[in-house]
Amino acid sequence: MALTALIVLPLFGGIAALLVARLGRNAERWFSIAVLAVALIALIVAWTGGPPPDAPGAQWLALVRYQYAPALGLQFLLAMDGLSGALVAVSIVLGIISVVISWNIRKQSGLFHACILWTVAASNGVFLAMDLLFFAFFWELMLVPSFLLISIWGHGDREAVALKFLVFNAVAGLGLLAAVFYMAATAPEITFDAFVFAEMGIPPLAQVWLLLGFSMAFLTKLPAPPFHAWLPDAHTMAPTAGSILLAGLLLKTGAYGLFRFPGMLFPDGFHVLAPYGLALGAFGTIYGAVLACGQTDAKRLVAYTSIAHMSIVLMGLSGGVHFAMMGAGVEMIAHAFSASALFLLIGALYDRVGTRDLRQLGGLQQTAPRFAAAFAVFFSAALAMPGTANFLGEALVITGMFQVNWFLAAIALVSLVVSVVYATGLLKRIIFGVPSKACVTQDLTWSELAPVIVLATGTLLFGMLPQLLLVVLEPAVDAALAPLVRP
Repeated sequence: MALTALIVLPLFGGIAALLVARLGRNAERWFSIAVLAVALIALIVAWTGGPPPDAPGAQWLALVRYQYAPALGLQFLLAMDGLSGALVAVSIVLGIISVVISWNIRKQSGLFHACILWTVAASNGVFLAMDLLFFAFFWELMLVPSFLLISIWGHGDREAVALKFLVFNAVAGLGLLAAVFYMAATAPEITFDAFVFAEMGIPPLAQVWLLLGFSMAFLTKLPAPPFHAWLPDAHTMAPTAGSILLAGLLLKTGAYGLFRFPGMLFPDGFHVLAPYGLALGAFGTIYGAVLACGQTDAKRLVAYTSIAHMSIVLMGLSGGVHFAMMGAGVEMIAHAFSASALFLLIGALYDRVGTRDLRQLGGLQQTAPRFAAAFAVFFSAALAMPGTANFLGEALVITGMFQVNWFLAAIALVSLVVSVVYATGLLKRIIFGVPSKACVTQDLTWSELAPVIVLATGTLLFGMLPQLLLVVLEPAVDAALAPLVRP
């Protein structure tokens, strides 16, 4: 029941928010926070409820199965392990933060908060669904509230950018849908149960084609070059809450899919395609870092750094070794914290000075010291400085890569050097430079500072006490790698 609540509460809470908004007095905001707080309690209940007796593996912390149309192979199947539970926790926390930092949104406020709740619900569905028909449903459902957030509350050419985002990801999702229906049609009995598919013995050649279908959707959402063209524009035009949910949740669903299903369903296909994933990830790390150097819009800069960081995740997931896979899991969480915080801070700057042009910003240390300190923390995280969770994740990935391909590991290291070049220059200008014409005179308010503190705590806590996160992720990583071991 608690697992089901993680999806049902925000899903129907979003519908209720449309009605609650009519009460006025910020009712929809408080209601959304209450719904997400109850969902967080449900997560704790599910996590601490003890291992389910009918789970197909020791890594599963909770499992729910409702058979409602067996003749059609339809069931509601949810399962949670350490990684999916951690990502659901991130989803709920970022949902609350998105509400808090959007307190001044007045335009169609009920629909705005409904979109936040629906994004959380759909993301949780992706992280928990082990019935692949429901997984595909939630995968596509994520696009709708994100499209609305960009097209209604975005900036500039928001409608065209929102349509581009929708078309890119919807078309990429067709490969996933085709693969799911093919597996259901070729099963001994029609089913969409991922646990059944894992035992089905899919022919090796079919595994390659099916994994390509899955990967088309996952790599577009990650995103990895050349499937990334939607991301910089989407971040640039999205409202702050939209950018937080894009960076913190939607990108992680792509990484989660690459973690969960290739080894479980397509181990032979994984061994064929993994070298291409490694090469694509290595290219993406350099590509994202180099293009970030040439950006003058702060949001576009963070968008391109996200491509670089998520490409490191792709390398970790394609390596097929323990260190790299653990690092990829850590980096998913770490990037959700650091990128979300940077988009929050950039949004707060834009609200004050009306620009994101980095050439017009400077001297924050003198005029807004809390802003300066927050930027220093999260740019350090983006640089994977020691003491941050980002450092832990990327260090584990690169260590694992040296076990697989030292040349690609060296490329990943070079991308980190490139990141240092642009980030140090940026920090010097924005924080320690001369106050510019677009001078920030109002520092972070407490409603902005509280989410920053939450995200900084996660970034630094898991960086300094890594075992807190590693012990949660390790059973899921071991289970994901087990099918890839060849006799």
